[in-house]
Order: sequence, then C-alpha cells, then structure tokens
Amino acid sequence: MKKILLSVAATLFFMGQANAQLAKGNPCKFLGNITTRGSIPSDYGTMWDQLTPENETKWGSIANKEVQTVDQALSSWNWRSAENEYNWCKQNGVQFKFHCLLWTSQYPSYLKDFTGDRLRKQIEIWFEACSRKFPDVTIIDVVNEAIPGHAEGDNNGQAKTFKKNLSQAMSGSTNPGDYKWITEAFKLARKFFPNAVLVYNDYNTFQWQKNEFIDLVSTLVKQGAPIDAYGHQSHDLNDMSGSDFKSRLYDIHNQITQKAGRELACYLTEYDIAKQGDNGQKTRYSEQIPTAWEADFVAGITLWGYVHGATWVDDSGLIKNGQDRPAMTWLRQYMASDKAKAARAKTCGKAAGGPSLAVSASASAIELGKSVTISAEMSGANQITYTVNGSQIGTGAKVDFTPKEAGEYKIEVSATSSKGTAKSTVTVKVIEVGPYGGVAAAIPGKIEAENYDNGFAGKAYNDLSEGNTCDDYTNYYRSDDVDIKKISGGVALGHCQKGEWMNYTVNVAEDGDYDVVLRVGTGNSDGGKMTVSIGNSVKEVEIEKTGDWGTFADVKVGTMKLYKGEQVMKLSIDKDWIDVDYISFSRDLSGVSDFASNNVITVIPNPASSNIEIIGAGDDVKVEFVSLSGSTVKVANESEISLDDIANGVYMLRITTSKETVVKKLVVKK
Repeated sequence: MKKILLSVAATLFFMGQANAQLAKGNPCKFLGNITTRGSIPSDYGTMWDQLTPENETKWGSIANKEVQTVDQALSSWNWRSAENEYNWCKQNGVQFKFHCLLWTSQYPSYLKDFTGDRLRKQIEIWFEACSRKFPDVTIIDVVNEAIPGHAEGDNNGQAKTFKKNLSQAMSGSTNPGDYKWITEAFKLARKFFPNAVLVYNDYNTFQWQKNEFIDLVSTLVKQGAPIDAYGHQSHDLNDMSGSDFKSRLYDIHNQITQKAGRELACYLTEYDIAKQGDNGQKTRYSEQIPTAWEADFVAGITLWGYVHGATWVDDSGLIKNGQDRPAMTWLRQYMASDKAKAARAKTCGKAAGGPSLAVSASASAIELGKSVTISAEMSGANQITYTVNGSQIGTGAKVDFTPKEAGEYKIEVSATSSKGTAKSTVTVKVIEVGPYGGVAAAIPGKIEAENYDNGFAGKAYNDLSEGNTCDDYTNYYRSDDVDIKKISGGVALGHCQKGEWMNYTVNVAEDGDYDVVLRVGTGNSDGGKMTVSIGNSVKEVEIEKTGDWGTFADVKVGTMKLYKGEQVMKLSIDKDWIDVDYISFSRDLSGVSDFASNNVITVIPNPASSNIEIIGAGDDVKVEFVSLSGSTVKVANESEISLDDIANGVYMLRITTSKETVVKKLVVKK
C-alpha cells in the first residue's frame, strides 16, 4: 500500500493541534488508535495520543530473509514504514506502541521450517534489531495470541507447527501449552527493552477464552516472566451489555491478581464495535468505554481504526465521509467530561516510558513458618524499599519475609532512580498447614473425603482443574481448587481425575490390621481405580461402575496393616472420573457396615440461631466450636448447646464420642 508522505507543514499542523487530543484532560490515561491502510491520516494528531501500527511492526512485515548479524538485519530488512511512524510519533508527542514481537501468524515465511538454535538466533537478532531501531519505544506486545488454538490455523496449519518450533527454540519444551516459551520471550524482551511496558495480548478474552486467558497470564507471572501488563483485544464485545462487560473486566483482573500474586496493568488494545447501524454502536460505546476508562487498573484504550470503510471489521469506523457517527460524537463529549478527566490510573499509561519496576515472589503461597523471597529489579535503581501494612521489612534487590500469622499479605515495593519513582505490589498467601479442623482424623473411624488437610496445592492436595468445576458449586465448603459436589445428606469430592490426590492427617489408635471401605461412585462403563496409602501400607482399588452418575456404593479396599500414631493418609485417583464420599476403618470387616450405618451424628437445626442439638452422639460427648481461622471459640460437654455466646458465622464442630471424632459444618445466623 502507498505510504502517505508527511510534509513539514503537515507535521507542524499536527503539533499545533496536539492540544485537541480527546484524552488531553487526563494526566495518565491514553486514548489511542491505529494506522489506516499503512498510513497516518492527517487528522490523527487532533484526536489520538497513542499510535499502534496495524501491521507495519509485525515480524513478517519487516524481516524478509535470514541474516547472521544484527547489522545485516538493520541494513537489509523492510524498516521504512515502521520507522517513519515511530519518528512521526516522537515529533508529534504521540505515544508509539510496538505491535508485536512474536506471533504465530504473520511471521516471516522463510522461518517456517527453522527449528532449534537456528530459529533462536533469528529471534534474538529480531529483538535486538528492533531495540536499536526503536530505542525509546514505550509499550510492546511481546507475544500475541498464544492461547491454545489461537493463531494456529494460518498457512494451512503451518502456524501450529511454527508455535511448537518456537516453544522448543525458546524454552526447550515441545509443549507450547506450558507457556515456558512465552516466559523466555518476555525475559529476552526485558533484556533489550529495559524501560518498556511489556504486554501479553490476546482475543476472545471476555467471552470464550476468559479462563484460558487468566490461566496463561497468571502462569507467566508464576514462571518469572517480567510481564507488566495484559491486553484485551476487545473485538468480542458487540453483544455484551455494559453490566456484563463490567463484571467480566473486574473479574478477570481480580482473578489474575489473585492467581499471579501481583497486580498487572490492563489495556484495551484493539477495541471496536461493529453493530449494524449508528445507534447500536453508540450504545455499546456509552456502556463500555466509561467502565474501562474509569477502572483504575486500566492504563489506556486503543481503538482499532476510526475511518469508516478502512477498518479491520466492517462498520466499526467512527468517522464516515468526514462526519462523526453518533458513537464518535458521544466519545468526544465523554472524554471532555469531568469524570473522564478525573479517572485514576494505578499505572500511568502516558508515562509508560518511565521507570519500570519488576517485582516477583519466590512463591505465591507458603506454609506458615516458612519464608518467601521478594525480588525487585529496576534499571538504575538507587533505592528499593519493601513494606507490609506500612512497616518496612527490608531494602535492596531482594528481601526474605517470614510472616508470623496465616493470611494474605500484600508486599508494597517502591524503587527510585534518576528517571523517577516506581511502585508495585506482590501478594503472598500464608497458609497454616495441618489436619482439617485442627485435629487428626481418628482411625478406627470414618473420614469424610472433603475433609482433606488444610494447605495448598502440592502440599495438601493436587487438583488438575481450576476452581470448583462441580455443578457450578463454586467455593462450597472449601475455597481452593479441589472439586466438591452436593450429594444426598452432604457433600463429596467430585469429578476426580487421574493424577489428583488428597492428603489426610490421621491418628491410628493402635497397631493392627484394619478393614477399609471406600464410599465412592462412578458412572464409567469400565469403572475406576484408586490407591490408598498410609505409611508403608498401600492398597490399589479397582472400582466397578456403581450405576448412574451420582450413585454411590461401598467398595472394599481390603485389610491394611497400620501402626499407632499420627501419620498421613493419601487418596490417589488413578483413573478418570470418580466421586468420593468417605473412607472408613474398622478392626473387623463385619463392623464396617455397622459403623457406617451407625454413624448418624447430626446437628440440628443448621443454620441455627439460638441453640443446637447433637443427634446420635450419645451422652458422653465433647463438642468444640472451631472458627474458620482455626481458633477454638467454645467447648461444650452436652448434646444440647446454647448459641448465646456464639457470633454469626461459619464454624467447624469437632464432635468427639467414645467411638470416634467427626467434624460437622455449622452456620450460625441470628
């Protein structure tokens, strides 16, 4: 496409009109746009204060042949269009964003069969050459569209093969879905662009691949990628209401922050609305733009084209035949409003080229009593300070932090250099690890499967699916990722997959042989398989189909030789899909069914307001009220108990009889 040549007079015109940019009133947030058919329209500088080249900076638009040195790349590749746009932005006070370094679509065709070190060398030359051509670039889409399935079907499927080649060349992994290659790409980008904001960018993030997007971004942080922000392309919002958009925007940000352990900036990188008709487009703009603009974690918005008839998606342009469409008229009015001018930003998008502070934690969750290392890196930093709840915990490049109580800790980091001061945070969860309810489960006795040990993934359990996937029963009973489902009379572990496991701290009353029964369910025609292990005693259990899904049956594990004392029992899932209700231990097999049927301890009413009664425990009973923080707030030695001294909330009742100890959940609601 022919490039529009900008004259000196035109350049001066743009500079004179810069004060008319729509986002001029907000000191931190930018409202940007893209090039139009490879050119910068003459009215661009009167409206937009950030520019993203639609195609001109993509790898396949610049690199046209294999080279052996950076100098060869600088002298022989097609830099002209991108360089002209970069220089225009510098001359006109418009922020320039580089889009994008790595992508499995629009990559140089000569690389399609490159692998290993040969491909890695070309990637490193590409990164360094870009850093020398665009030394002051402020924001970079480091990797674009890497969610599994994205940008894999191009070039008759060659893009999918190229993604695997990228993964192997960057990280040595043949599985691009582990995202290690993306982490390495971010580390390489930080090496050559120490002050730029590094962004991961993808599409369908609000609707169809929301969870995959959250998982990818948070995984990058956990793997140590120096990622600063994530970008929603925002092409999937045509039919999304304002309230739904707000819910998803905030939910995605909160989940990424929680799972990653630190907060990233958010950009809407490719926003467009292609509703048929002016009013439909205006409605979506007026519902969605204020929500994003006024969210303090959103640093900037880039619209994906504005000239009608020359946008990526038909009917998404804002100016038609030189006239504003209703959405553009509304946008001008909104950006001039006090709300738009006063919108806060935790990360100043207009100062993206300033000091960049990368903060990471050695772990996002630790056991109470253990230490976590917080590290910070900023080019030229002369002072780095770490604080928790206003109290300084250390200075320097890294600090070891040992929390004294369980809970969630936000570590605030501040760094100063000649370029200014930058701040960031990282969140660490501190979890008290140990038996559920604070007391080891008794053997002989019945152990509810959902009462696995308190702790975190890898310590108390291993779960392969994110969140509680059972019947949308999110955060029921437990708040981690182990899947728990409703069943008749209570809850059970559900949808257990091969490779998952749960640990239980148990206390064996005395040495001996114990008969073991599992209460399980599976609708698989070929049944399931589990392993029960305590110390050196290990039993593999074949489970026949128990009936329709949701139907449970007693399955004999057999006899396990156990030794007196406290130890850990592990339930391992060896075949998809199994539901687990409980496991029971007795000294003789005939007693197992009797024990299970006699275990009718019930708390009524539940929820309760004034008093409760423990049914089925007998007269010799001890009832301990344990709060969710693990503190014992009341002890009673009778079956009828007043709640006058118990506050509203959720409690675990540890009920001890002469035969067993069971734990029941109680909701107090006065």
